[in-house]
This record gives sequence, C-alpha cells and structure tokens, in this order.
Amino acid sequence: MIRHSLPIFALSFAMAFAPQTTFAQRDISGAPQFSTSSPATVERAALEVPAVSSSSSSAPDLFAAPAQSSITTQAAPVAKSSEGGYSGPFSGIAVGVKFGLAGVGFDVATPIVPQRLNLRGGASFFSYTPGTITADNLNINGSLKFQNASVMADFFPFRGRIRLSGGMTIYNYTNLGATLSVPIGQSFTVGGTSYYSDPSAPLMGTGVFNFGGKTAGRVSIGTGNMLPKKGRFTFESEIGVQFFTEPTVTYTFTGEGCTSDIGGVYTNCGPIPQGNISSEQQTLQNDLTDLKYFPVLSVGLSYKIH
Repeated sequence: MIRHSLPIFALSFAMAFAPQTTFAQRDISGAPQFSTSSPATVERAALEVPAVSSSSSSAPDLFAAPAQSSITTQAAPVAKSSEGGYSGPFSGIAVGVKFGLAGVGFDVATPIVPQRLNLRGGASFFSYTPGTITADNLNINGSLKFQNASVMADFFPFRGRIRLSGGMTIYNYTNLGATLSVPIGQSFTVGGTSYYSDPSAPLMGTGVFNFGGKTAGRVSIGTGNMLPKKGRFTFESEIGVQFFTEPTVTYTFTGEGCTSDIGGVYTNCGPIPQGNISSEQQTLQNDLTDLKYFPVLSVGLSYKIH
C-alpha cells in the first residue's frame, strides 16, 4: 500500500511547486492531451511565490547611485551697518567746499568707523593784496598769502552732527611779503634810532613775515558729518586753532638814513647799521608771538558720492 502511494505523493508535491507546468497525458487513443493546474493549486502557488512588478518606478534600483543632496554655496555678503550703509573702513567717500579765514578750500572724507569716526583731508587757498599801508612814515606794499593742507580725524561722540577733530597741518605757506619805503625827508625809527630818508639815496627795503612752520598740530569742534546716515548734502561749520611755531620776521634795507635834519639839510648820512635792523626785527617778532596760535574758522557744504 505504501509502495503504491509514494508516486502519487511525489506527483502532488511537484504540482504544488510548479503550478503552471503542464503534463502530457495520453488518452486511450494515444493522442497527447495537456491539462493545466487546478484553480486551488494556482492560488496556493500565488501565495508562495512573490509576484514581480514590471513597473520600474515601484521597484528599487539597486544599481543607481545615491541621490546627491543639493548644496548651494553663496559668497558672504558685504557687511552693512544698521543704517543701511556699508560698515567697512573706506566704504564711502564725500567731497565738500568751504570758506573761511584761510580762504576758499575743499575737503575729502571717508569713514573709518561709520557714523563714529571719519578721516578727512583738505586744503585752503587765499591771496590778498591791499593798497599801500602807511605806518610810522613807512609805506608798505605787499600781499598776504594763505596756502595750507591738513589731515584730520573727525570723531562723532553722539553719532550725530557734533564732531570733535584733531590732526595736522601738513603744509603751511602763510606769510606777508612786502616792500618798504620811507618818503624823502620823513623820519623812521629803526632799533630805537630815528633816521631821515636821504634825498640822494632814499631808504627802501623788504619785509617778510612768516606765520609758523610747515607743519603744525590743530584741533577743532564743528557740526556736520560729510557721510550722513541719510541724504547726500551736509552743511558744515568748524572753529578751532592751529599751533604754529613762532612767526619769523626778516628785514632788509637799502639806501641811506640821516640822523639829523637842520633846516632841510641832512647830515650824518649812511647805511643803517645792521645792529639796529636786527633789534627792530626782534622787537616786531616779539609782537607777533601770539600769532603762533592761528585760528581755524570755516563753513562749507559737502556731497556724499557713495
């Protein structure tokens, strides 16, 4: 009994794992016939063998490269201040014109710390030639010149319009050059001695007044920031002082001076002694000592380019 059952069991086992396989059978006539598996066997095989979908979108692609994450690189933006302007040193520039005791001039400024500290440089020019000035029978004809350049640091303690400034006058050419003459018959005191201008060789000379050296410190207080938070135009004012070295005076004389005049007759005539000239020069220089503190006073208008 058992021997006859083994072939039937083996056939059932094969059909269970190959449900789509057909088996050729012969009928009594010997013609081959093909039979398919029963519905129950097909259903059982469907549960045991997983179906493979033909859709490429639902099946994982084991050979595809892993997706690259998108990384966006971006250059660091230029830092800006809370007021909307660039916050770095030298990030802006402004120019201005000014009028004052030193004449007509201009300034250029750039920020070091915006709204707090600016670097400013500028220059002023002025020349004035008055008519003949007569003092103590001495006729003076000359011209007054102001030419200077400076570099300043403007500090804004309240981040507003008030500024405190300090810096240097890096170039100074402020002087009075004049020609001197004593009319014939008029007396002129030189070094404590009175001299009459000799009619045959009238007294003439030159005088040069230099106000300070080429460089000097300077401080000032003013209003107006050439690089404002808003807008482009700024009205400015400044008052302060430059600390020049002691002014110098140089006298030269030609001609002859006479020490006596008797009825229009001049006697004891000759060149003025150099000692008297030096003494007079020193006296005048002492009178000009206070001019080493030269005032700074100006008003102006500036324009912020960017």
